[in-house]
Amino acid sequence: MRRTCVLFFLLSWSVCAAAQNLKIAITKATFSYKQDETNFYMIQYKVLSGSPVGGERVALTALQNGQIKGYGSLYVSTSLKTGETTKYEDEISVAGGPIAVGTTLVSHDLVNINLPANRTFSFKTQQAFLGNTNKDFFAPIQNLKGTIQVGDMLEYVNDKGQRGKAKITDIDIEKIHIKTLVEGIAGTAFITVVSDTENDFTNATVTSVGGLKNVPATTTKSTETAAKAAPKGKTKTIPVNAVLENSDVKITVHNLIKFNPDPANSQYDIFKVDYSLDYYIVDCTIENKTNKPVDAGEYMLRFNFFDKNGKSADEFLRVFKSENSKDEVKKDAEKIDVNVFGGTSKIRLSQVMVKYQDFVPDYDTKHKAAANAIMKELAPKQKIRSELATLMGVPPSYKIEGLGTWGGTFFNKKNLLFVPISNL
Repeated sequence: MRRTCVLFFLLSWSVCAAAQNLKIAITKATFSYKQDETNFYMIQYKVLSGSPVGGERVALTALQNGQIKGYGSLYVSTSLKTGETTKYEDEISVAGGPIAVGTTLVSHDLVNINLPANRTFSFKTQQAFLGNTNKDFFAPIQNLKGTIQVGDMLEYVNDKGQRGKAKITDIDIEKIHIKTLVEGIAGTAFITVVSDTENDFTNATVTSVGGLKNVPATTTKSTETAAKAAPKGKTKTIPVNAVLENSDVKITVHNLIKFNPDPANSQYDIFKVDYSLDYYIVDCTIENKTNKPVDAGEYMLRFNFFDKNGKSADEFLRVFKSENSKDEVKKDAEKIDVNVFGGTSKIRLSQVMVKYQDFVPDYDTKHKAAANAIMKELAPKQKIRSELATLMGVPPSYKIEGLGTWGGTFFNKKNLLFVPISNL
């Protein structure tokens, strides 16, 4: 399977403060609700060590008798010092558990469980995505046996029989950043690795170093893998030949490729795909007009259908849309979503981009280099064309008025690059 840049996924991840020496004991816990494999509680607690800061979200590990029982992301509403107890309830999301009165939660630096010196582990990966280089991979894992930690070395063989060795640099479960992952915790776990090779990390059998001695050098793809490797869909190329331009960049949109993926293989989707939408792949050239580097990736991330008043079609799929929530944290996240990231709906569209990459003949040899390059900085006066520059998704009833994107740290209509479109 082919891969796409991990940027879209990282933007969707919860941002947690790197708390140090923090240890809390729960004095009251009320189950609130469950979303997928994440349980949400309202808790009160006593601070046994450290000083949690109000307004921050911190990642914690739940311990019982020296063993990891779950992982939590706690929103701290009020700053506290060691020895103090909360007066009000704070929300915590938990993978694993359950948690209850008396449960102890600690920051990553205090997680010191006893692991055997000859510890081994194994797991399988699903669709892997590229990071900043062709050796950086990000992938969901399943069937974990044993315990893995950030810093562990592993070896893998993918479904093509290609081998590699890699180092784990990050672990997340249900959007909670953690240091150590043990088997048996319910939830979707992801790892980030740096490999010693560009061999794909998708559909790989993974073990601790030395665990693949009896695995053959080549493998035969399973029926499931073969089905996943042949996505289908309908396309229609729409000539546009429109130009968006400011003092920094010139973006020439050659075509929009309307793409409707076939939902037949939806059971293999890692991230939910809305098959009721019409998707549009952007074939464009972006040129850096200046004598300094320009971040083309920001313009592509924010590229979307816009109306003349600057409203983006991103509204349909925004990650942090609060639906008029009274929760201050959600409202703050929504402000960042709208005013800083702009096109973050593309996080939800990344699975569709993977489907289209698999649909396109010779993607790896003809398109991948340009698609990766256009999401990064352009050198002074550099010009790049990519037929898979970015992706947009709207309901079939959406009225397309124009194309747009914007520059700057925060959205302001004066920074909007916009061109009306009438032939769609």
